[in-house]
Amino acid sequence: MLNAGNPASRAAVYQDPEIRKAYPMADLIQESIAAAAPRAVTPFWTDVSAALVDSFHPPSAVNPQTTPKKATQFITDVLQGKALL
Repeated sequence: MLNAGNPASRAAVYQDPEIRKAYPMADLIQESIAAAAPRAVTPFWTDVSAALVDSFHPPSAVNPQTTPKKATQFITDVLQGKALL
């Protein structure tokens, strides 16, 4: 993880003092990986992914009450050709 820059998939890595020093957010990374799910099965994953990034970036602009619903509608509109990325 220190050399590759990618999050580790093994939980034990996040208890390493060197990792914890380099990544103060190690607990959050580990929690996110533990809660992960497979990607949606769709030939349009690139469009879905781009719409998610567009909807949830920057993180400071995310409103938990409205952003998920707006993102769902935006992704649906993109996949139906009603909106452009």
